[in-house]
Amino acid sequence: MNPAVGVDLGTTNTVIGVQIDNTGPRTLDVLQPADEKGVLAPYDHIKSAVYFDSDDTAVVGEFAAGRLEAFRSIKSRMGTRCRFRHPVRKSLQMTPAWISAHILKLAYDAVQRAFPAWDKQAIVTVPASFNTDQRNDTLRAAAIAGFQGVQLLDEPTAAFYFYFDQNRQEFMDKPSQTVLVFDFGGGTLDVSIIRVIATGSDLCIDPIGRSRYNNLGGDDIDVDLASFFLALWEQQENCRLENLSTEERAMIVQLFVHRSSQFKEEAEYYLANDQPLNEFVIDHELPKTRRVIQFRRVMTRSQYEDISGRFFLDKGDLNVFRPIGQALEVAASIVSGFGKADIDLVLSTGGASRMMGLKAALESYFTPKRCFSITDEEACNTVALGAASCRFDEQQGQRGVRTTSRLLESVFTRDNDSGEYVEVVPLTCEPSSEFTRVLTRFRLPRPAIKLALPLFRGVGSLDHNLVPMQDLEFGFQRVIPAGTYYSLSYQMTQNKTLEIRGRFEPDSGAPIEVDSQVELHQEGKLKGPPKVPLARIN
Repeated sequence: MNPAVGVDLGTTNTVIGVQIDNTGPRTLDVLQPADEKGVLAPYDHIKSAVYFDSDDTAVVGEFAAGRLEAFRSIKSRMGTRCRFRHPVRKSLQMTPAWISAHILKLAYDAVQRAFPAWDKQAIVTVPASFNTDQRNDTLRAAAIAGFQGVQLLDEPTAAFYFYFDQNRQEFMDKPSQTVLVFDFGGGTLDVSIIRVIATGSDLCIDPIGRSRYNNLGGDDIDVDLASFFLALWEQQENCRLENLSTEERAMIVQLFVHRSSQFKEEAEYYLANDQPLNEFVIDHELPKTRRVIQFRRVMTRSQYEDISGRFFLDKGDLNVFRPIGQALEVAASIVSGFGKADIDLVLSTGGASRMMGLKAALESYFTPKRCFSITDEEACNTVALGAASCRFDEQQGQRGVRTTSRLLESVFTRDNDSGEYVEVVPLTCEPSSEFTRVLTRFRLPRPAIKLALPLFRGVGSLDHNLVPMQDLEFGFQRVIPAGTYYSLSYQMTQNKTLEIRGRFEPDSGAPIEVDSQVELHQEGKLKGPPKVPLARIN
């Protein structure tokens, strides 16, 4: 049996969705270590944590998440030049893609164990705001883990697909509906605007707006809560964290953040049931130092709402409303005059979207429009289930449903002559089998055997918040003289990864066509199949 597989590679949790028939998708339980004895237990998610326990093995999942020295939230480093030293094999520098591959390897092994005839293909979801470097890192991690033929799907689109799959007739009955998907996870907040157009028996799912990449997520609320409790603990112990050793300080902070995350989930349950908040309790002995951390505190509802609700106010640079405004701004660039009033339905999903304060904030902001929140049982799994449903429709040759794919952000470089930002790739860019030439011509300011062209992402050339990307690099076999003119052309894949070519036209000799140089990581594939919970490295 060849299942349709969708993998939500999350900042906090990774979830696998599978679908084998028309009864719909379901999550796949994954065996993983539950304690220090290596006892395996099934969970419907994988904690996105990797603990390297020796020079050639790693433990992934529930047990790793409880280890203070484990790598967490590695998704937020994808597409960057960050390198991490292996804690045991000190000579090994690990990339974010390499660490993420261990999480995906556990997912890969779980699917292959449950479905031996699986074709190793899957949809892996990413934030809609992931740029080409982040998407390439995700594809690289999936390939290292053993996946083949991976398709990337934006997380808000996958979440919408889950809702759409259960309510297809609702969208068939109206010529057009516009849905704002608010996906608030552990490490990222993704906002997308999706227009659904019905023409006869055909439906077009057309994303027209999205927010920019940001690190705002439920983890930020955990840190704020931890800071509150840590200050009280310092008073209780009459000590300052800054006076402790770096290693001990890091362990204490991670301990309080980890417990604050659990406390937040428990507190939201009590708030939903109109009950007093639970007590915050830590009774833990730190490894190596043998320091015992004992702390108990009752937090009032008012204190909790003040701390946890800081991002639910339309104030400051970091709040949930700024990404909404960014998505509306992009939508207005696609559909002239588009505004908040054109939203028909607000669909919120993601683990952190279940917070009572957030629900109230969204309802107030979008009133009188309908705000629908995925149920508590499904909120954390929506993206994976929607991805599996989308993959199932593709496998079955489902007709009548088409999904468009635009870049929804512009890519710019800086002109050396004018100093102005020049658009290289427009936000309306769609996948193509051919390269599109950029109209602007550029000129080399000095002789070069290598050119590093800075790239930026944003909405328009007058955007005051352009975000730098990794430089676009071209290498030559000989020195190209100063003053040489060159042009650029671009192509986007279905996975929204970009390839950019340069055509250099020196006064003497034939024009030189050069592809951008992509940094290659040489870690290789993970050895397998290893023991169930382990992913080996070379």
